[in-house]
Amino acid sequence: MYADVKRKLIFSFLLIAIAFTSFSSLYAETFRVAQCHVVELTEDASFAVTKKVGLNDALAVYIPEERLFLEGIEFKMEIPEDMAMWRDCCGAYIYDEIKPAPKAQQIDYSGSKIFFGVVPGKLSWILQLPLTKNAQFKTNQYTKTIEAIPSAQGNFVFLRLQQVMKGVPDEVMNAKIAITVRPILSDKGLLKIKLSTPEAADSKADGLDENISIFIDNNAYLLQDAQKGFVLGTGIHNISVISENYRTEVRKVRIDQAKITDLEIVLKSIEPTVIITAPEGATVYLDDEKFEDLGKEVEISEGDHKIRCGIGDYEIVRSISVTKGRSYKVNLTVDLQISEDE
Repeated sequence: MYADVKRKLIFSFLLIAIAFTSFSSLYAETFRVAQCHVVELTEDASFAVTKKVGLNDALAVYIPEERLFLEGIEFKMEIPEDMAMWRDCCGAYIYDEIKPAPKAQQIDYSGSKIFFGVVPGKLSWILQLPLTKNAQFKTNQYTKTIEAIPSAQGNFVFLRLQQVMKGVPDEVMNAKIAITVRPILSDKGLLKIKLSTPEAADSKADGLDENISIFIDNNAYLLQDAQKGFVLGTGIHNISVISENYRTEVRKVRIDQAKITDLEIVLKSIEPTVIITAPEGATVYLDDEKFEDLGKEVEISEGDHKIRCGIGDYEIVRSISVTKGRSYKVNLTVDLQISEDE
């Protein structure tokens, strides 16, 4: 009988504790910090900023307003040995809806707590805070992944350290945790394609033929999206630009993590072209008309053409059949061959 009553009382206390925790996480609490450290985070894979944060300090991390690749934030804590020995003396809190906006001179805040964790008795501890629902993090025994996703109103997140144990010695109270802030980025990059033609004064995509099709890895995309960019996985991608009025252009591009890659493609007319080269002193005739544009790419009409080249008394005549969308190179060479009979 006594055991049943005791179990019921313990169960009731647990329900009260859970209800209190849920209640406190839903409503804002007011608190004061000794100092607020501020970090401006960027979407750069090499970004890393370290702040030495005291036991009753806060760390505010401002994030970019436009986030293409940012999936979360990593807080890597290097815990002093004295503090690690006094395990469970310090708690780490994450708050949402913080007011006012954090800055170095501000010490009084209010906000809703979305995470609490006791800093473990280890020399290193990593907190991973997701900013998107589909964030995928790599974890290990030193890593704690937070389940809650902050709304990040004002484009910042707020971490607070707080003493949670009484009787902590001064050397622990005065210790600083070195917190290194890094972005957690998706394994993607952005490709921007700029299309132009040699004839167009305005090289923007809007001035091009609407029938142009863009294919990335055999997937079709709209022309108007080319300049805004395509979010692609890292690695090599095949790009094709196809049109009835321009030649098909094929490129390979490498996409790096959290980087913007610009690809400029000058579309060429579908009209065939020819480049004729010849040694100095040679005369060249195209369809019995003297050809003056040696070494230059010029347009040529479809059909059969005759090319006649001469140096002194030496002359050679060749025929060429020209089709649309092709380029041709004609090169007159004079060779001197020497042989020896046994």
